[in-house]
Amino acid sequence: MVVRILGGVYLSSIEPINNSIDLKTKYSISHILSVVPGPLPQEYLKDYEHKQIEVTDEETSNLLEYFDSAYDFIEEGLFKESTDPKKHSRCVLVHCSQGVSRSVTVVVAYLMKKYNLTLEQAMHAVTRKVPEAQPNDGFMEQLKLYKEMDLKVDSSNDLYREFVINNQLSLDPTGATLRDMDLFKPKSQQQLSEADKNYELRCKRCRQVLAVGGQIENHEHPDAESRQSQFIKKAPNSRRIISVQEASSNCSHHFLAEPLTWMKEELEKGELEGKFMCPKCIAKVGGYSWRGSRCSCGKWMIPAIHLQSAKVDSIKNIVLPNHSTV
Repeated sequence: MVVRILGGVYLSSIEPINNSIDLKTKYSISHILSVVPGPLPQEYLKDYEHKQIEVTDEETSNLLEYFDSAYDFIEEGLFKESTDPKKHSRCVLVHCSQGVSRSVTVVVAYLMKKYNLTLEQAMHAVTRKVPEAQPNDGFMEQLKLYKEMDLKVDSSNDLYREFVINNQLSLDPTGATLRDMDLFKPKSQQQLSEADKNYELRCKRCRQVLAVGGQIENHEHPDAESRQSQFIKKAPNSRRIISVQEASSNCSHHFLAEPLTWMKEELEKGELEGKFMCPKCIAKVGGYSWRGSRCSCGKWMIPAIHLQSAKVDSIKNIVLPNHSTV
């Protein structure tokens, strides 16, 4: 069944496509957005402007990365021939297999961005017409994140990076997939501004510069109400609590926003976790865990790529009038 959600925005399962329904005559639909993987009847679709997003209906599927392109496609379909920016001139059908999860997610994301609606308002606009509409839990979290990112997908946004990291680690706990992605492109010294170089982290033993200020990921200490504010130790294979220790007010590690060039050899071993040695004197200076670890302040960091505070010295750079540093 094809259902009109709002104006020229329609929603359905794949059934009308498989049955070759004349959507142009019956609903004035000119554009079809298919949110399904695999082949579709091209002889039928050649009569429509068509876009396909090949995503499966799984909580770990990244549908968020397609929200902006889907929005642009729907906008073009609704307004391309309109002389009134508020009036739809044509109609767009968004469909998936069942018409309740993937297609609903895309329509909700569109309504949120187009009309600046909350997630609850946009969901209501759909469920009042399609009561069974319900994106899976993963897609609901992606819609919440989309709102938090001001309705724009930005791969450099820290919230988006955290989402991708957590999502990929749930698919591949070894972190191998993350290492192959462009998410962690080490910055060269030339790419860093003078403000980024306000201090250096040097190996305590040989004074080798290991990182500069702009490469360190600042994190907020968990507040007293957070479960991360305590370290709780339980008995092996039991829920019985042995001890509870308050998190430290100081951080024992300097966490990095992304791997550095000198870490490449260690990371290419493909291990889930490991240690970093100073590239000059081979002293242990830090480590990494793709599944994450906790700082002494209690904060969970995923992935955890760090230098140990006890193994490095933090040296503040002095900026001279000609912008050079010493």
